[in-house]
Amino acid sequence: MSELRAVTIAHTGRGNAGHGLHRAFEDNPRVRMVALADPDTTGRAELAAECDADRTYGDYREMLACERPDIAVVARHWFDDNRVEEVLDAIECGVRGVYLEKPVAAWPDQARAICAAADGAGVHVVLAHRSREHPTLQMIRDCLGRSEWGPLTRIRAMDKGDHRVGVEEAMIHAPHAFDAMLFVVGEAPVQVAATVLQNGRFATRADAVGRTENGAGPIAGDRITATYIFPGGSIGTFESVPVGDGSYGSRRLGTDFYFQHAVVTARNQPAGEFQMFPRGEVMPTDHQLGWSVLKAQETWAPNGIDPMLWSNQLHGRELVRLVEGGDIRSTTCSVHEATVGVEMLVGAYRSHLEGRAIRLPLEDPGNPWTE
Repeated sequence: MSELRAVTIAHTGRGNAGHGLHRAFEDNPRVRMVALADPDTTGRAELAAECDADRTYGDYREMLACERPDIAVVARHWFDDNRVEEVLDAIECGVRGVYLEKPVAAWPDQARAICAAADGAGVHVVLAHRSREHPTLQMIRDCLGRSEWGPLTRIRAMDKGDHRVGVEEAMIHAPHAFDAMLFVVGEAPVQVAATVLQNGRFATRADAVGRTENGAGPIAGDRITATYIFPGGSIGTFESVPVGDGSYGSRRLGTDFYFQHAVVTARNQPAGEFQMFPRGEVMPTDHQLGWSVLKAQETWAPNGIDPMLWSNQLHGRELVRLVEGGDIRSTTCSVHEATVGVEMLVGAYRSHLEGRAIRLPLEDPGNPWTE
C-alpha cells in the first residue's frame, strides 16, 4: 500500500490545532504529514515542528491545491463559518478522509451540509470526541446489551460547570458527553424540552444580539437544562450550571448512566474515570455500600503517553481503516453521530425559545437565536 498524504488546517488565532489534532498520525507508518497551513507565521512554524510537516502555507486553499492530500485534519476549535468552509473545501479538493475537531459545526444546517458533501464524495469524516474510543465505555455498552444491571432508565450528561457555563461551555464540551450518551444508548432521541436562562431569567433573542462564542452566534444563555426522550424509553438530561468554584474540570465532565440496579459514571475523558454504585440510585442511607472502579481488561494507553494524544491517535487509526475500505462501526466517531449531538444541543435552544417540546431531528436546522 502507498503512503497516505495528510495535511493540517490550523489557525493560531482561532483555536490553534485544537487539542493536538495535528499529531494524530505521528505514530502511524501509513501516514505522512506533508504540510500544515496557518495564517499566523509564528504559530505556523511551531505547529509544523510539532507534527513534523514537510512544508507550510499561510493559505489553506493554496495548500490543498498544491498538495492534493489523501487526508485533511481540520484542527482549530473555533466553530465559525470559515471552519465549515475549510471542511467543504477539503472534501471538494478530493481528500478521502477528514479528521475534524468537535463540534462538527455550530448549527445543524452546517453539520448537515458537511454530511451531504462527505456522503456525496464518499469521504469519511471522523470527529475528535473523547468517548466511544475508550475500552471501558465499550464495556459499559456491552453490559447494557447483556442486561447485567437491568434496563437503562436515565442518562445524565454534564459539562465542567466552570466560568464558561451556559452556551459557551455547552458548545465546547457537550459534544463529548452527548457522544457517550448516544454510543451507550445506541439510538438517537426523538424529543427535547429545555430551559435556557440569562442572569436568572429566561433568555431571549434580544440577549443574543451581538454575542458570539468561538465564532458562533448570535447566541445567549448562562444556564441550560434539557430533557431528552429516547425511543426505547430511556430519559436523558443535560445540564450546564456552575459547580463549586469551577475547578473540578474534566473530572466532572461526562455522563452518568442510571440502570435499574446500578449507577455507572463515565467521567474525565479522554483518560477516563469509570465507577459503579450497586443500586439504581445513590441513597445517603446506604451506609454499607460504596463505589467500585470499573476498568476494561484492555489497556487504555501505553505507559507515559498523554491521554489526549492517544485518543487522537486512535481516531487517526480509525480514519485510516475507513479510508482503506473499512466499514463504519459503533465505535467510530462518525460525522453523522456528531450531527445528532449538534441537533440535540440546538434543539434545546429552540425548545426554550418556542416554549414547547421539540421533535428531533429538527424541522428547522438553522440558528434559532436569529429568528
